[in-house]
Amino acid sequence: MALISEAKGRKAGSGYERLFGNSDLGYLISRVQATVISSGTELERVIRSQVTLIPDLDQFLESEIMPEGVFVADKKVIKKSQKIDFAGAEPDFIIFRRREGKQRCHLVELKDGDTFDTKKAAAEHTNMHSFISLNAQHIPYIIQSHFCSFNQDSRESIVIGFKKKIAEEEAMTGREFCDLIEINYDDIINSRTSQGPENIRYFLSELLRIDVVLDYLKKAGWNKD
Repeated sequence: MALISEAKGRKAGSGYERLFGNSDLGYLISRVQATVISSGTELERVIRSQVTLIPDLDQFLESEIMPEGVFVADKKVIKKSQKIDFAGAEPDFIIFRRREGKQRCHLVELKDGDTFDTKKAAAEHTNMHSFISLNAQHIPYIIQSHFCSFNQDSRESIVIGFKKKIAEEEAMTGREFCDLIEINYDDIINSRTSQGPENIRYFLSELLRIDVVLDYLKKAGWNKD
């Protein structure tokens, strides 16, 4: 999990400053928001560190029969491909899995959150299926698309979060995603939540440095000592 103490945020002119009418409070909240955003990037980094990454996607796709196991192409590798037409809308991961003689290609859009506006949800669905249409001829395996909300444990809730723009069979929970790529879901969740207490401590300590907050608390009868 990302730490608020390491986030930069925006010191002046942010929407949070305008919302609260206070630059210090606005800056602190902008750092919280920056931490939330970086958590998604951190999640992808953790996943990449625990799977077998494909160094050259074009070379991998030359074989009609893939090796036994699970192999993952991330955005960086997808964009380097000369065979794949991503048109600026590649999935987060392409996962190739062969077990017991069965091989599949899974396209996964990975989300740390689980609620999206209608326009974004529709665009995500359109981009995924456009990618499949453009590249099915280049990928010699059965292709399945997935929209994963990593912290959700209900497919139905994921579909609702995507404003019903995806089919239920396309929805994927975080645990299902980890099962697919054969890593431990609970270990990742525990690791990500382990820094929660430090984020609480830091947020509250920084909050109490802000004069307007202290003044409000004193008026409400709070005693710092």
